[in-house]
Amino acid sequence: MKKLLRKIIAFRNRILRRLFVLFRSKISGTRVKLGTRVVFNQKTIITGKGTVRIGNNVSIGYKLGGNFYKGISEIQPRYRDSVIEIGDNVAFNNNIFICSANTIRIGNNCLIGEGVNIFDFEAHGTLPQERRNLGAVKQVIIGDNVWIGSKVIILKGAVVGDNSIIAAGSVVLGKEYPPNVIIGGNPAKVIKEITSSDK
Repeated sequence: MKKLLRKIIAFRNRILRRLFVLFRSKISGTRVKLGTRVVFNQKTIITGKGTVRIGNNVSIGYKLGGNFYKGISEIQPRYRDSVIEIGDNVAFNNNIFICSANTIRIGNNCLIGEGVNIFDFEAHGTLPQERRNLGAVKQVIIGDNVWIGSKVIILKGAVVGDNSIIAAGSVVLGKEYPPNVIIGGNPAKVIKEITSSDK
């Protein structure tokens, strides 16, 4: 009986979090399209003036993933033309922050670790007289079946190929990374190819 009650409470909480996400995004003017079976396990906020499209079977937050109770996940298409697209079967850990001034696309079947940050722009201009203005902007593309470790930062212009792995704590700069490789470091570089002997 207690087990059933816990399941009912968990289901109710998921429904309430989903409604909260949709209500808050509507107030902020964000256009949100959710696929089927999108689950917000952790408190999640979607704000901004742009568009968010989330595919089917996507989960945000994981109770056993660390820092579940200490934060929130945030998805922010900041400007009217900003777009954040998340494919099908994507699993996010806790406390993610995805912020777009242009376009961020995350492919299908991706695994994304705790505390990951993704930006497709520089928040401030490089030159001293431009420091209060928006800096350079360039889209971010993450391929299918990419595993992104915890505390990774992905910056504008990064293109990550299918099936690749980004090691925890890496800073991924605006360049193209091939499919089927392990990427790591600050700045991130290709460490090795993934082969069938990697077990």
